[in-house]
Amino acid sequence: MNKRVTQDDIIYFIVTDRFFGRSKRTVDTSDTSIHGGTLDGILEKLDYLIELGVTTIWVTPVYENIQNLDTSEPYHYYWPLNFEQMDGRLLDGTRLPDSVDKRTFGKFVDLCEAAGMKVVLDMVVNHSGYGAQGEFDATWFNIGGSGDIKGQLAGLPDFNHDNPEVLDFFINNIEDWISKGKVTNIRMDTVKHVEPKFWHYFKSQIRGEYPDVCLIGEVLFEGKEDIGKLLQYQNYHDFDSIFDFPLCTALRSTLIYDGSLRYWLARPRLNDEEPLGVLDNDNPLKNGYRNANRLVTLLDNHDLDRRIMSHARTKHSGADAGLDWAIRVTKLCLGALLTLRGIPQIYYGTEVGLEGWKAGDDRDLRRDFPWHVIGDDHHPRQKFRKELEIYEWTRDLISLRKGHTALRYGSTITLWSDDVVYAFLRIATDDVALVIINNGYTRMPNPIQLNLDMSIIPQRVADMIAGGLKHWKTGQALMVQNGKVPLTVDGKTIDIFCSDGSG
Repeated sequence: MNKRVTQDDIIYFIVTDRFFGRSKRTVDTSDTSIHGGTLDGILEKLDYLIELGVTTIWVTPVYENIQNLDTSEPYHYYWPLNFEQMDGRLLDGTRLPDSVDKRTFGKFVDLCEAAGMKVVLDMVVNHSGYGAQGEFDATWFNIGGSGDIKGQLAGLPDFNHDNPEVLDFFINNIEDWISKGKVTNIRMDTVKHVEPKFWHYFKSQIRGEYPDVCLIGEVLFEGKEDIGKLLQYQNYHDFDSIFDFPLCTALRSTLIYDGSLRYWLARPRLNDEEPLGVLDNDNPLKNGYRNANRLVTLLDNHDLDRRIMSHARTKHSGADAGLDWAIRVTKLCLGALLTLRGIPQIYYGTEVGLEGWKAGDDRDLRRDFPWHVIGDDHHPRQKFRKELEIYEWTRDLISLRKGHTALRYGSTITLWSDDVVYAFLRIATDDVALVIINNGYTRMPNPIQLNLDMSIIPQRVADMIAGGLKHWKTGQALMVQNGKVPLTVDGKTIDIFCSDGSG
């Protein structure tokens, strides 16, 4: 088993405390205490994740955290007190040793990998928990910080990585988690708040000794105008991957809130003056990402404004028809996520339409997973219509992606882009997929004619398309007439046509 995250993977992000544990409490979403989700609990629910089809789980930090504050507990475990050991509150003794030694996390990794599941560990180097300065040398912290992105984050004590003692501590600490905790994939928190010198030491020492460790950076720049700042972390700081927040913004702005597809995603290439969409920045020869196919793509997470289903309900409120439209556009977003380039990340509960909002703090974004809707067969129960429909759609899309090299590795070629319609090809060596999105609210009145232009499409690919792509759900054969593909697509719908027998 390749333990490193690759383009073959679908990542499932879990806020451990909110997922499952034998003694976990179910409480109101306004509650900021620790609810009792554990790593043991994740192991107990691996069959659910395997049935869904995800291949990798990303878990929030496991360091020993500070104890209760007056207003909140560190249920998310991003407020470290001691970087050298685990927090005992993340263990319930049912499947893992109760020792807080790093080797216990290594046991967790072993059990996940034995079930065919890779693990990404969330790491923090930027800050300690509130009130934890006394556990470290006073000279280790920034006083006021410097520059636009330094200084305290939400008032958390901010480490100064220009201090060689701080650099040395964290490089050795990470190496210890790799060797004892068997960490092979790291999601690094709050990357843009860490002094750049740290990444030089990381790629010199950690990269040198552990070249197979995958580093995924959280650099929270969300706008398409921010891509120039975002890509430097992949291009210059040697991150394997970063989160594609601009694409997340683009998908939400278009598929939920009806923005122009050609403005946000990809220009139609009619002239050089058109504004670039997010996908137009994928070319490294034009100052784009080093490898856009290695970006981690997402629809929502634990820090953004709200979950994707809550965005959909904001746009489409009310019962019955409003809920139907919300389900429809959520499925459309998932369809785009799992057919576009990148490594898809699903936030726990998104596959069953879990909602959540940021309202002053993040607690509602991190609701408890609704295990009451899941039956013994690891599927939502029939009486939960919304949850079942979104779950089955997500599971089927994951299966489709895993079955087609074009969707995992393929190059992307835009065939059509206007305000409402986006069509593209994904092309691999022996596989091709054609994807078309109608972002309008009604069925196309007339077929759109997609031109298989030989100036951008190799002849063998055109032959594969003409030889018979089939609709992923209905099995309907794709028609090709005089070098053009006529298609009529329903409103707020994604249609996917794939070749047979792909790997």
